[in-house]
Amino acid sequence: MTTPDRSEEYRARAARFGKTADGHGARSRLVSNLRGLSFGVAVVSAIVAITGRAVAVSGPLAAVGLVCFLVLLVVHSRVIAAEDTAKRWARVNLDAVRRVTGKWRELPENGARFADGNHPYAGDLDLFGPGSLFQRLSVTHTRYGQEALARFLTQPESRDRVLGRQQAVRVLGPELETRQELEALALAATEPDGKERAPRPAPDPEPLLAWAESAPELGKKVIVVWAARALPILSIAGIVGSASFGLPALAWGVPIALSVVLNLVTRDVTSRVFVAVSSTEGAFLRYGAMLGLLEKLDLPSPLLKAMRQQVVEGGKLPSEAMAEFRRAVSWYDLKHNGLIHPFANALLLWDIHCTLMLEAWQTRAGKAARGWFRALGELEALSSFAGFLHDDPGATFPELVDGGAVFEAEALAHPLLLPGVRVSNDLSLPDAGRALLVTGSNMSGKSTMLRSMGLAAVMTMAGAPVVAKRLRSSLLAVRTSMRISDSLDQGVSHFYAEVRKLKVVLDATAGELPVFFLLDEVLHGTNSRERQVGARWMLSELIAKRALGAVSTHDMELCRLPDHLMQHVEQVHFQESVQGGAMTFDYRLRPGPVTAGNALRLMKIVGLDVPLE
Repeated sequence: MTTPDRSEEYRARAARFGKTADGHGARSRLVSNLRGLSFGVAVVSAIVAITGRAVAVSGPLAAVGLVCFLVLLVVHSRVIAAEDTAKRWARVNLDAVRRVTGKWRELPENGARFADGNHPYAGDLDLFGPGSLFQRLSVTHTRYGQEALARFLTQPESRDRVLGRQQAVRVLGPELETRQELEALALAATEPDGKERAPRPAPDPEPLLAWAESAPELGKKVIVVWAARALPILSIAGIVGSASFGLPALAWGVPIALSVVLNLVTRDVTSRVFVAVSSTEGAFLRYGAMLGLLEKLDLPSPLLKAMRQQVVEGGKLPSEAMAEFRRAVSWYDLKHNGLIHPFANALLLWDIHCTLMLEAWQTRAGKAARGWFRALGELEALSSFAGFLHDDPGATFPELVDGGAVFEAEALAHPLLLPGVRVSNDLSLPDAGRALLVTGSNMSGKSTMLRSMGLAAVMTMAGAPVVAKRLRSSLLAVRTSMRISDSLDQGVSHFYAEVRKLKVVLDATAGELPVFFLLDEVLHGTNSRERQVGARWMLSELIAKRALGAVSTHDMELCRLPDHLMQHVEQVHFQESVQGGAMTFDYRLRPGPVTAGNALRLMKIVGLDVPLE
């Protein structure tokens, strides 16, 4: 299916869910009016009955009105929930329209917080931030999903793990309903009111997870447990005995006093538990529906099956554990009632019993909770890749070569360009110690090609599809020096910053994986002679250390390399054409070095009267 077809598909789905939401909204207003009417009938009828007029009619009418009000209250909450769900599904599809029509830069989450200036390639390849690969791919909304996607893009994995991800993405690709349900549920977990906001971290259940993984405290104190069981019984029995049989006040006064002392002794523990569960309870519980989806996910992928098994092992389903947690926390809500809670706590040791109930849940399910969230995060990240596979007609899975060093592409293109705009090129680095020397004039496409190569390598190692007709690649250590930033605060010049990046590239050759280097305009911050000497030395060192990659340059002198280097280097170039004073580019890669630049002609075109000779 082509991009326009995908766009129409998503628009139609968004319109359908929008219409459904409007229908629920109309019903919500109707039910709201009926609820108000029933409440009014109940109140008026009750007042009439209290005054003694037409009691035979007004009494039953008040009861009927109250029952109708309570029923409509439940119905209204369900209608509102259905409306919110439909709105989220509509938003999921409108976001999908943005992705396939080139408007994905408008999406609120761009992963800017994952940007790391010290990462060996993330900044040069635009992995994070406005207009980034993360922004284009991501359908993640939970904190764990966003972290998993960022990790996939920045941390190479083993070959088996990469192949496992590829298989999972392949089977998730056609599962549009499942993927969109996951995204809609993630929106419900992170943005319960459904409103789109500027980028901000998703709700973090970390404080509650930290408590869940810790050791129970009160449950280990046998005296406290038995006292909590016995004292409320003694207190209630004392009160009944005093009221019915004239027992002295000490019969209930002593156990209640002991209960107060026990509450004071355990207050630090019960308060810590209350803060832990109440501060992030909502962020924790709203993931229950997503876990339910993962529990039922049954697709032919070993990785997805392993993720599902991870969350259901132990015999307790996460969704059931979440329901138990919700019930336990609901008892703790009495703590918010300043009138009733002090008496209930003194008489029944309410806080201690609630804490013991939560600690029992902590023992049964607490240690597994973090694994649930990690599995959900990885599923969101895989769904992001699957969405790209589903939406982009040029997306295909690379062939992952076992061992060696190779990067061969047929019709390779940049994944952030629309299919109708992008230009694809063939290139070949068949083994280690090989390099492309890319020359060409300004704006001809050199940097874009290098980024296309880098993103293809990164997406290959992440287990994602790439934009190419065919790609063969081994696992590679991507290293780049393309976008250089100086720093006045740190006293780092542009040239020194580039030298440090080049050292990172060269140092990586001591690692286990072959280095895949992408160097744009090497050492352009110094004079021509030193640039040529330094660039040639850098290229010879990388080739000698069995790296492979590409170097772009404007400097024609770099094309005059020693014979021993030229045996390992293929020269390719981009060129422009000038017609009627206008300069155009076709972005096609051609063999051999470029023969002329365009700097003076560009100056001439913008109105600077520079001589062309």
